[in-house]
Order: sequence, then C-alpha cells, then structure tokens
Amino acid sequence: MKPIIGITAEVKEDGNYFMPSVYGQAIIQAGGIPVLIPLIPEEDIEELAKQIDGLFVTGGEDIDPSYYNAEPHIHLGRITPMLDQMEFNLVKKMLELDKPYIGVCRGLHMLNVVSGGTLYQSIHSQREESVMQHAQIAIRTHRSHPVKVEKESHLYELLQEDEFKVNSFHHQAVNVVGENLRVVARATDGIVECVESTKHHFVFGFQWHPEEFAVDGDEASKRVFNAYIQAALKRKNR
Repeated sequence: MKPIIGITAEVKEDGNYFMPSVYGQAIIQAGGIPVLIPLIPEEDIEELAKQIDGLFVTGGEDIDPSYYNAEPHIHLGRITPMLDQMEFNLVKKMLELDKPYIGVCRGLHMLNVVSGGTLYQSIHSQREESVMQHAQIAIRTHRSHPVKVEKESHLYELLQEDEFKVNSFHHQAVNVVGENLRVVARATDGIVECVESTKHHFVFGFQWHPEEFAVDGDEASKRVFNAYIQAALKRKNR
C-alpha cells in the first residue's frame, strides 16, 4: 500500500485554500498519495496524525511571532492565526509520533518554532549582513543563489552534492535554531537553508523549494522525495 502524505495549504483572505499543484506532483512522482489538509479542529489533530503516514508543510504566509515569544516587527507580513494554530499542533504531534516530515519555506519556519527556535521576522530589517536577494524575481525553477551543505549530514547522503544553487522565495528565516535540529545547509550570507532532526528518523526543513526541482526532473531532488516516501512506507508498516 502506498503511504498517505498530508499536505497543508495556504488560507487566503477570502477563506479559500490555495496549494500549487507541484506539491502533490512531487509526492505522486515519488510513490505516495497526497491529501490536502484543510483547517481542522484541535480535538481532531491527534486522530489525523495517526491516520497519515507523513506530513508536508508548504510555503505561505508569515508565522505569528507570539509562538516564539516575540512582538510583531514593523515588517512582519500577513499572518493566518487559525493555520498557525493547526500547523503548530499538527507538526508537534507528528514529531511526537516520529513520522516523516518535510517542510519547505514556511514549513521550515514552523518546524523550527515548534522545536523552540525563533525567526527573523524580516531578514533585511533585522540582519544587516544579509544583502543577498532571498525573494527572487524569476520563475520558480530558476536557481538564484548558492548554498553549502555539511558533508557529515543525512542531506548530503541524499543529494551527493555539497554546493549548488537553489531557488528562493522568502523574507523570513531561521534565527535561533530549535532543539534537536541541526543546520546542514546555509546560503553564503549565513542564512539557514536546511535543517535536519538529530532525534527523528526523517525530518527535514528546507528554505528552498526542492519540490519544484524534483518535478522538473532534477535527480538529486527526486532522491529526497523518494527517501521521504520510503521512510513513510516503513513507518506505515511498523
């Protein structure tokens, strides 16, 4: 049986959900079955976490800084309180169950916040040394800046590359790294580009969007999602 992967979606101002099709395509391509997770009540989080075999938290709006005991910066973007609450509780439960997790962009930020870390609410307002463009003005498969990967990492084992270019669509970033997370890739200006768990079997947070490259045929990115689905299948059959 194929593993079921829950994918969270953005919640727009009109209350509708939005999720680019590439997220689901990356899961299907790797051999999983994607299901979109709408806003659900807190009392149903535990049951949902038991039913799905892996979680994919996507990009989207900023996270309410109260989750990491900070006040809103003047350049904080739009937040979605109901989605923050649901994702926070769901990610926490998935980590407790040690089920496979991939978070991209906001998904990295949520993983870090759930793990007790903090964020730069606006990189260029709060980190003067960051002069690199982290919100590229180009197609989503364009690789706009390089990252360096720690060779002694699970990420390197999957990618087999220690330096390459990635796409970039964010103005927030990891500041203080959360508990049980290890930084395994950074941009040349020091911004955290990937973390992996030191405690769980398969937990990654990416600042870039590897799903775009995987669906576009990049073999290294495809290996990440193939390993994710295999980890979910293994967890499903435990």
